[in-house]
Amino acid sequence: MKIICIEENSNIGRIKRIIKPMSKSESKIIINSEISKLKLKNKLKLAKKIKKIVLKEDIKKVILSNEIKQDKEFANLLISNNINLPNERWIFKMLIPKVIDIILKNKKKQETKIWITVNDIDIIVQNIILKFAKEFKQISIITNHINKFKKIEEKLYKEEGIIITVTNNRRKSLLNADLILNIDFPKEILNQFAIFDKSTIINVEGNMFIKKKRFEGRIINDINIISFEDEELLSFIEKNKLQNYDIKDLCEILNIVPKCDIILK
Repeated sequence: MKIICIEENSNIGRIKRIIKPMSKSESKIIINSEISKLKLKNKLKLAKKIKKIVLKEDIKKVILSNEIKQDKEFANLLISNNINLPNERWIFKMLIPKVIDIILKNKKKQETKIWITVNDIDIIVQNIILKFAKEFKQISIITNHINKFKKIEEKLYKEEGIIITVTNNRRKSLLNADLILNIDFPKEILNQFAIFDKSTIINVEGNMFIKKKRFEGRIINDINIISFEDEELLSFIEKNKLQNYDIKDLCEILNIVPKCDIILK
């Protein structure tokens, strides 16, 4: 997969193309670190220049350095020009089992119930459900698309003898939920549910906020990777001098889930 990395340098003009072959990548684009001070129309011109490079080179992914990522306006302009940036929530989703282990600490999964709020199913979500159904005391799926999850429900019952609950009851389904894994419900939808006051919510979908005044639970909106062990990932970073890039972006680009230590945010 062809990749271009975009990073900053205060000693150049607004944009400079550096033709520097990289392993699993094509080149770097260096732009002035003063980009955040540009007017919107100039940022748009810059985004369109980058788009031309991306189209010409048939680039599949563009990675932004940590500094460039801070300019949300510029990142959104790239996305609006159909430039494919990494989804840093990917590694969060892949590390959900590790997140849950940290939350539960010494509490046994066999004694724990988990509620999963999800509408769309992909291979990652399917594997999570199949894994958790075998590990937890009880698993309940709350969804607006019950039919999508019927095959998983039937598979677990026929092959494993495991019964899971699939429902869309907004009034009762989360009333007793002490551990909620929110895969893709936006906050506007989740706030329509009656939620247990002391729930722990692992939120993969954006930033969650519960409006309920009495809610005093915990919401995990993100993770940080503080250390990792993976030779391929480390070699890629060092060889291409990518120390100023988000590890979560690089994991998604390389499709790597490293052995790592994380903190919950």
